[in-house]
Amino acid sequence: MNGLENIQILSGMPRGVGHAFAKAEVVFTQAQVAAAIDRLAVAMTVSLQDQNPICLSVMQGGLYLSGQLMQRMVFPLQQGYVDVSRYREATQGGDLRWQGAEHPPLADRTVVLIDDVLDEGHTMAYLQQWAVQAGAKKVFIAVLADKNKSSVSADYSALACPDRFLFGCGMDIHGYGRNLSTLYAVPN
Repeated sequence: MNGLENIQILSGMPRGVGHAFAKAEVVFTQAQVAAAIDRLAVAMTVSLQDQNPICLSVMQGGLYLSGQLMQRMVFPLQQGYVDVSRYREATQGGDLRWQGAEHPPLADRTVVLIDDVLDEGHTMAYLQQWAVQAGAKKVFIAVLADKNKSSVSADYSALACPDRFLFGCGMDIHGYGRNLSTLYAVPN
């Protein structure tokens, strides 16, 4: 039982979402996710508390983790976002699309890019290069889920995850499920 078995298929819901919710497999429970984020926040606090960082949520997936971390990291930092994606509610990545950004100037600052999952790493590689070109002195990557298959490495990751299609905790299936506090995998 995954807790999502009784989800109704609603008008306008994309085909397959209700089935994926009903058949989803729990990868990490809400308690396991929360404990992993606690550990991540401690590790980030220890290494970043004297860095005056700018934490940038990578929209939309990074919003969940950013919100959770902001409750746990109690030290001076600034926050912003970048809205760049390869997925846009699709199940496979496409071309990188820049939507916008709002953040303090990055020049001579430590920047932490916060996202939901490190999968192939294309988006993070692009954003690392973008932040360096904007003058950041250090760029770190923090993710909730790391599938350990990217040439880009996360500096901070909460959970080592299987190479499966995941949703919950910021990750979505056709735009649904980002709000869930349990991490699920779509059945094979």
